[in-house]
Amino acid sequence: MAGDLTFGLHLVADNPNLTFIAFVGLVLLTVIAARFGAYAYLNIRATGMDAQRVLWEYLLYVGVVAALYGAVGILEIVSSIRTPYKNGVMLAVVLLLALSVREIYFNAALSTGAEDRSNGFAGRRLLEVAFVGVVATVVFGVAVAGVVRPLLALQGLGALAFAGYGFWFGRRQTAAAMVQGTMIDSLLRHLLPVMAFATLVPAVDLATVAGLDRVVVMHVQIVFVIMTATALMTATIKLRQNLASL
Repeated sequence: MAGDLTFGLHLVADNPNLTFIAFVGLVLLTVIAARFGAYAYLNIRATGMDAQRVLWEYLLYVGVVAALYGAVGILEIVSSIRTPYKNGVMLAVVLLLALSVREIYFNAALSTGAEDRSNGFAGRRLLEVAFVGVVATVVFGVAVAGVVRPLLALQGLGALAFAGYGFWFGRRQTAAAMVQGTMIDSLLRHLLPVMAFATLVPAVDLATVAGLDRVVVMHVQIVFVIMTATALMTATIKLRQNLASL
């Protein structure tokens, strides 16, 4: 209830050390993700309606949703608000990153020349809609039923599936020798580590399903949150460089 809302320090898993590390990591992710989203938006403004607009929009959503993940995590520490579904928010970040990599693949000159992006569109769209359904099920399921093992399993497996989808397009893109060294190729190489570390945040909950103590899992998750923020920082630099070149 709104009247029960209180502000103050709320320890994560009753552990002061974990709380401090989590707070620093979440603030870092929130600030960097917001900056990433801002540069993606500025790229949208600078490029107008060109073929890369959808890519910049996906990257804008990555920044916004990653910043939201960080913000709700901070709220859990400084207030009585509980957001057990926040790893579902990170799951959405992983999906958006995978879609961004897919869009990079179809924006590369060699790829678009070698394969019409309409090929297999219906099947690809159906798969991506199913991915969105997984995210919605995890977020709303955890919000209603709490952190239960079936949902944690779906979350972890969903994260791995999203990452596999994104890395499949990423591998095809990086294998194309003619696009090595281009801006789009450089951006891809900066996004892949972000996707890898972001994937591990929700995926590591599979260890909880296997019986590992959840506090231990939370320690591992915050490490991957910090690594995600660090990787996102380098991707932000690439967005800024691209903006400066326009």
